[in-house]
Amino acid sequence: MPPAPLIPIYAPARPWAPPRSRYIRLYHGCTSVDATNIRANGIDVFKCRVDTDFGRGFYTTTVRYQARQWAWARFYDPAVARIRPNQSVVLTFVLDRFQLAALLSIQFVLGGRSKTNFWSLVQHCRQSTPAAINDHRGPVSLPDGTHWYDLACGPVAAFWRQRYAMQDADQFSFHTFGGVRLLQQQIDRKEKKFFDIEYLS
Repeated sequence: MPPAPLIPIYAPARPWAPPRSRYIRLYHGCTSVDATNIRANGIDVFKCRVDTDFGRGFYTTTVRYQARQWAWARFYDPAVARIRPNQSVVLTFVLDRFQLAALLSIQFVLGGRSKTNFWSLVQHCRQSTPAAINDHRGPVSLPDGTHWYDLACGPVAAFWRQRYAMQDADQFSFHTFGGVRLLQQQIDRKEKKFFDIEYLS
């Protein structure tokens, strides 16, 4: 029996080989004031918003365009809009996939309306307040008495009350010192191939 003919790939991706197979590129949108503070003092999850999809944490994405939108949203936020000089920026972290895989994590693939596990966690975290922060893991307690996964990743909620997720968007959020440490290590290396800042105009 003759071999089946090869079907050409419509849009061939770059080969799955190093560095692509070894590293993942994550983006974070913020402002230049935020970036300066991060470089000087490190990432502090205790300063992050509490009412987000996966709760209090430092959020990144594999989608550069999405990070740019986050950066502009942060720039025009009334809480920071009066800060001058300031500028929208995108931080780029290049992380080792093996180190990322070693984190205690929770992962979601789909965000359709029927995906109750995903929406249950999102609704749980989104209803957090500064006085009552809803974490997402147990039973191991962290020093602050909360229970978090190091890393949570999955779709992005556009309208969480209606169970509507954004198309072509994702998020990787870091919630513990162990998770944030991977990002901090890349900053501390002071090499653009592992950490870079893009200033938006």
